[in-house]
Amino acid sequence: MKINKSPVFLTTVLSFLSTSVFASDTLSLDQVFLKSTLISQNNPALTVSEISFNESEIRPVNFQDAIDFSAGLWITNSENQAQDNRMSIRGFGSRSAFGIRGVKIILDGIPLTTPDGQSQVDNIPFELIENIEVLKSLSSTRYGNASGGVVTINTFSVLTEKISVGTSTGNYGHKVNQGTYSTSKGNSSTIINVSQQESDGYRDHSSYLNKSLFFNHARKTQNMNLKFNILYFDSPYAFDPGGLTIESVDENRSQARDRNVLYNSQESVKQLQTGLVLDWNTKIGQVNSNIYYSDRDFVGLLPFTYGGYVELNRDFSGAEFSLKNRSKNFEWMIGTSIQNQTDDRRRFENNEGEKGGKTLDQIESFKSLGAFALGSYNKSKYSIQAGLRYDKHEISSDDYMIDIGIDQQYIDYSKSLSAVSPNLGFIYNLNKNSELYINYGYAYETPSLSELSANPNGTGFNEDLSPMTSSGFDLGFRKQSQDLSYSLTAFYIDTKDEIVRYELQGFEGMNFYRNIGTSKRVGAEIEASYNLGKPGIFKVSYTQARYEFENQGLSGNLAGIPKSNFILEWLYGYKNYDLKVDLKYVNSMFADNSNEVKVPSYLLSNIALRKKINFKGFLLDVGLHVRNLFDEKYYDNIRTNAFGNRFYEPASLRQFILSIKTTF
Repeated sequence: MKINKSPVFLTTVLSFLSTSVFASDTLSLDQVFLKSTLISQNNPALTVSEISFNESEIRPVNFQDAIDFSAGLWITNSENQAQDNRMSIRGFGSRSAFGIRGVKIILDGIPLTTPDGQSQVDNIPFELIENIEVLKSLSSTRYGNASGGVVTINTFSVLTEKISVGTSTGNYGHKVNQGTYSTSKGNSSTIINVSQQESDGYRDHSSYLNKSLFFNHARKTQNMNLKFNILYFDSPYAFDPGGLTIESVDENRSQARDRNVLYNSQESVKQLQTGLVLDWNTKIGQVNSNIYYSDRDFVGLLPFTYGGYVELNRDFSGAEFSLKNRSKNFEWMIGTSIQNQTDDRRRFENNEGEKGGKTLDQIESFKSLGAFALGSYNKSKYSIQAGLRYDKHEISSDDYMIDIGIDQQYIDYSKSLSAVSPNLGFIYNLNKNSELYINYGYAYETPSLSELSANPNGTGFNEDLSPMTSSGFDLGFRKQSQDLSYSLTAFYIDTKDEIVRYELQGFEGMNFYRNIGTSKRVGAEIEASYNLGKPGIFKVSYTQARYEFENQGLSGNLAGIPKSNFILEWLYGYKNYDLKVDLKYVNSMFADNSNEVKVPSYLLSNIALRKKINFKGFLLDVGLHVRNLFDEKYYDNIRTNAFGNRFYEPASLRQFILSIKTTF
């Protein structure tokens, strides 16, 4: 039976709003303290969302589930593992065809984002996430390149469950097996997690398999905290079904694009990352430092011949050091960071899935050095905050095709870039429960190495591609107590030399990039959380924004971002039962920058139910997830500006996932 979803949506929203209007106004606001080490102030004049998870609550099914509840953040592509999640914050990162651009990702104090601004989140142990902080203000003052937004993820340091083993199975060949071991003794704790996930996929040619190992060791002393982690990820295959035209979707939404099948489009990834975080108190202040290294081996098959077989080895390392202290009403922080990235990139002919002759062989390098200073003057009624950062980047490439005797001009590329990033903020405390804040921020974003190497003019880097720069303001109000918290934020951002992606005939499936002029981003964000006691906890987030660009007389909306979206979540617990219901409404968006193709709005809902059973000395958790409850026909991803109108990657229909976990 077809469900009319609009009345359900409106009734739920009105019920929530009416409850909130008549809520008690007896509040007690605790001072906000964020865990991100590069935010020096206890209560910064920045727009930040925090998403927290209790160890005993229903866990997310994927990373998108874990982070989706944040106004201003847009994340898609959870089903095509060959392309990874795509994430944008206030439009930054929307150009990415795969992975994440323009948004910093930090896991347990270690950056996952390379100095050129690329991130992948397929290796994050989302089932161990304790909290996520989403910084939405422009943040290059604190984080340097590609800081249109920052996502800081913290995993549990210790679990009450010493040993747990779980498995889940569902439609479309969904299978997950995982085990976790947690131990603590004195001032030290250790967590080890192993996981294997696989799926046949809703669409043809979309199966995947990945395995991961996560090791985290923490040790605390009176003046020092140390954390060491290792993250290993192995995905031997993840097939890419490609984008479809709307005619193909109407014919059969679960089919794969024929060229993706013909060329056996897929990827294979192995990645090892390790890092050490050390914080200690000294006579001159608190020192925060880290050092890290990552190695990623990637093989990708794209749906065309020339250069369609890609081999990439990426080495990424870095270190950060900062010192902060306070004296009476003044709080300050200084710091420096150094990062180095080397990409050994080779392309070959893809002869219908077979590796052919070499078409590109180059070493690409991105080195970054930055230094910053932050300060705030704090009084009981107000706080004035300011910061300044200087960054220098060295970008280079060496072409090695000549070494194998190919008659081709030797191409060498080297460029030096520098940036100065200011920040200014002000907070006014209306009372102990609420405050107003305003900030001015700046962000810049260089093209990534993969974007520079995608040169429509041939080999070498695309020298016509320039960095984009942004400046803007946030104006916000926030109020918080033990039972009720909410925030209202308005933002305005002006961006120059916006980078967008496009495709060319004959290279459908390969992404090229260009600057399109200026863009303006104007919007409002609302977030609220209300603990009603026995009826449970309600959470709501709402985003309404315009992301518009102008380029030589052509104007329109940035593709791939909805005009607005609304998320409602209800958490309820009774005795040994837990229930989680979420409702998500996404407004229409454009699939192309010329705004000729509009993707329709949709309403999505998920339900999860869990029962705890105490069985002969150990705990048994039995759960059921119903994904896409209304059987909505929507799109998991939109391939913006795709050649031939192949914009659409249909999402799966209703899915049931049964899980069981044993705890010792």
